[in-house]
Amino acid sequence: MTDNDPISWRTIVYGTAVVGADGSKVGIVKEVLGSDAEDIFHGVRVALDSHDVAILASDISSLTASAVTTVLSAAEIHALPAYDETATFHLASVGWLRKHIGWQQDSKSDEEPG
Repeated sequence: MTDNDPISWRTIVYGTAVVGADGSKVGIVKEVLGSDAEDIFHGVRVALDSHDVAILASDISSLTASAVTTVLSAAEIHALPAYDETATFHLASVGWLRKHIGWQQDSKSDEEPG
């Protein structure tokens, strides 16, 4: 196995490079977001220079031992909102014309207090 072979989301490690669509390194993996019990990969928490962001699984194009590659440009990644540990996600129809199931962040009104 080489560093460029595809890997499972469960084997991503802290500090793995996160690469934008243009091939530039934008940050590192700080946390893998998923449910082991349900075997569902939500995405990754990425440490940028100034803050952390969450990149959803639907925006990730490949996972290897050397890098997590996303379909987002570096500018799009830096424009993402700061990671919020209390935010939750739910399954919903996503994509152009809502043709497939994916993860969507709950609105603030959907979240339970506390």
